[in-house]
Amino acid sequence: MVRLKCKKCAALFEEGRGGAILAPHLGPYHYIKCPACGKSSWLNIYSSVKDPITWPSPQEEKTEAAENLLSEEELEKKRIEESKYEKS
Repeated sequence: MVRLKCKKCAALFEEGRGGAILAPHLGPYHYIKCPACGKSSWLNIYSSVKDPITWPSPQEEKTEAAENLLSEEELEKKRIEESKYEKS
């Protein structure tokens, strides 16, 4: 996995080599879409950034992990509660 820094939103994320290799490229520069802002830019996949990853944020990872630990009854209650606020 390569750490990349988006040129547009400055988010640091990890990109697997498989997805980067399939992307259009010119030498070491690959046209990769940033998962944080959704914009694409030319990034050098061979020069990994040493800074810590900023995307996805640790809070998002914790909420995803907490949702995986809920029982079926709790998930059903949560779904019903969230559906109350949906717009038709």
